[in-house]
Amino acid sequence: MAFFDRIFGKGRQAAAAKTAELRGDLARAAELYGEAGQPEEAARVMLLRAEGETEARAKLQFLAQAAQLAGADTDRQKDARLRRAELLLALAGDASVSAIARHEVIEAARDLEAIGEPLKAAEAFARAGDKEGEARTLQAAGDVERLEFLLSSEQFKERTSRARDDRTKDVDLMIECGRRREALAALDELLKATPDDAPLRERANGLRARKVVAPIVALDMLGERWTMVLGAEIVIGRSEGAIKVSSNAVSRQHLRIFREGDAIVVRDLESRNGTQLRGINLAGALPVHEGLDLKLGREVTLRIAPCKRLPGAVEIEVAGQSYVAPLGKGVLPVEGLTLSFGSDEWVELVAQGTHAYVNGVEWTDRATLLAGDAIATARAGDTAVKIAST
Repeated sequence: MAFFDRIFGKGRQAAAAKTAELRGDLARAAELYGEAGQPEEAARVMLLRAEGETEARAKLQFLAQAAQLAGADTDRQKDARLRRAELLLALAGDASVSAIARHEVIEAARDLEAIGEPLKAAEAFARAGDKEGEARTLQAAGDVERLEFLLSSEQFKERTSRARDDRTKDVDLMIECGRRREALAALDELLKATPDDAPLRERANGLRARKVVAPIVALDMLGERWTMVLGAEIVIGRSEGAIKVSSNAVSRQHLRIFREGDAIVVRDLESRNGTQLRGINLAGALPVHEGLDLKLGREVTLRIAPCKRLPGAVEIEVAGQSYVAPLGKGVLPVEGLTLSFGSDEWVELVAQGTHAYVNGVEWTDRATLLAGDAIATARAGDTAVKIAST
């Protein structure tokens, strides 16, 4: 029955997607095509959304989603990537490219190069001042005349060196204002041009080593150490999940903690040895209410209760460790600051209605975190949050 449900269910979702598309609900149509296992159709609808969107940043997002959904090396993916690259270049304008805009121009140039548009890529690299990228794509395009002119210029080496120095200063600025993801991308790009530059490689490796990644983040706040677990749900298991417990009594994925409506509940994930409450195996979802004392596999003690230090979150005590889990938006006990993370799992500090400062420098509203960051909410204020470790 489950097999036929999956087959015919996808057919119903595809039909519902077509209906949603015909009535102009493209957002719902794309979602339904995805659920129906038709990513190419979902990509096509995302391209339609991009065509009808007037806000440039939203259009960029739709084009990026279309490229991600479309099959690799397909015409549709190439079209989405081409249109996104051209829009990024249009947004950068014809004036001198700023440090932040340069990152987007380089991104556009790389996409153009990857989809087989070397001449357009060369123009983009030229606008960003990336002479190595310009030379590489001119060679790929077979534009010998322009390539020879570029390489024979007496000022080529001087300009390249100056551009590298300027780019290094851009990296310093990005790191200081919290744009560490962009800083690391810029360092990696510089290393492509000068792979034997040991100090540059050491700097990139040092930045990468301090990168704070989800789901577990250790922080010092309000005079206490907090170990926070990010995500809408928490899985506890022996080898998989946010919280790992080294015990043979615990299954690979053993227990899930999540929100169900207004309640926080737990559910055993069909583990080998089960999860017990007062010696009885759990069957179905069990609300946490004021707190639960459980056993994983009849051996490992697990305590789950509402967190007194952070309303709305739960405190999890297992295998001698204590964790705080917001189970959703990564709120902090510092007003206006929350934690989030991107697709690369790099943990971000989001400031809403307040400001974040490190060493007196104001951060961007969404900053990527490094171990050791000491964050204040006033330029000369005391540290409110310190990132203890990844």
